[in-house]
Amino acid sequence: MQITGGKFRGFKIKVPKDIRPTSAFNRKRIFDIIGDVEGLRVLDIFCGSGALGLEAISRGAKFCVFVDIRNESAKVVNENLKKLGVLDLGLVIREDALKFCRNWGGERFDIIFADPPYSWERYEEILECVKNLLKENGIFILELSSRIKPPEIEGIELFKFVKGGDSAFAFYRLRPQR
Repeated sequence: MQITGGKFRGFKIKVPKDIRPTSAFNRKRIFDIIGDVEGLRVLDIFCGSGALGLEAISRGAKFCVFVDIRNESAKVVNENLKKLGVLDLGLVIREDALKFCRNWGGERFDIIFADPPYSWERYEEILECVKNLLKENGIFILELSSRIKPPEIEGIELFKFVKGGDSAFAFYRLRPQR
C-alpha cells in the first residue's frame, strides 16, 4: 500500500496484520472531496496503519494525532512516521477511540477520519463525541460498510455520502454555533 499524493507520494506504508486499510483509490477520492489540507490539524481514529493521517501529512497537514487501541497499530504508525522523517508531525496514542474522544483536552481538529471495524455499531456515539473535537466548519469522514445508512444527529451535517465497493464514506461538517 502506498501514499497517493503529496510530497511522500509512492511511499510504501507498512500495514498491521488483520486490518482492512482504506484502499488507495478511496483515499485519493476522500482527498479529492475534502480538498486542500495544507496547515490543518488532523485526527485519525481507529487509525490501523495510519494511512489516512499519513496521507494528510504528505499533503501538507500541520499535525496529526493517530489513535488506535491495538499495540501493533501504534507500533506500525510510529514506524511509518519515523521512515518518513516526520515524527514531529504526529502523535500516536494507544487508546479506545471513544474514550479518547471523550477525554481529549487538547486543541480541536480541522479534519477527523474514523475507520472503525465494519462490525462496529456505535456510530451515533462517535458523531456526538467528534462534535466536541472539530473546529467550526471542520470535516469528519466516517468510513463504514456500504450496506449501512449513514447516521445523522443534531449539530453535525451530513453533506456527502459516497460508496466504493464494500466501503462507504460519510462526510460531515460541524454546523456553526448560533
